[in-house]
Amino acid sequence: MTTREFYTAVIEGKVTDEVVAKASELIAALDARNEKRKSTESKEKRESAARRAQVLDFLSAHVGEVFTRDAIAAEVGLAPSQVTGACTMLAKDGAIVKSNVKVDKATKVGYSVTE
Repeated sequence: MTTREFYTAVIEGKVTDEVVAKASELIAALDARNEKRKSTESKEKRESAARRAQVLDFLSAHVGEVFTRDAIAAEVGLAPSQVTGACTMLAKDGAIVKSNVKVDKATKVGYSVTE
């Protein structure tokens, strides 16, 4: 039975063993697709993890130093917004520490690796 025949039978209210078998087949296919999606990491998640690793590697190479978002972005070659996201997640995980830093008479957020 094709999917079109299945839908037509459902619309017409003809529930036969063949219709039930097709419905079971379609549900199994949906379940398999959903399970695969759960276990496969998205491109965005992979890229985000790579950015976090870049930022953490940079900060780990400079233990004891505090860097602003813009300084980190310039050093690792990422956009400042990407660095903000990476630092937020790393701070939440406890890998880095967020603090206030004076830069040219202004207070900015600085990041350093946890010691």
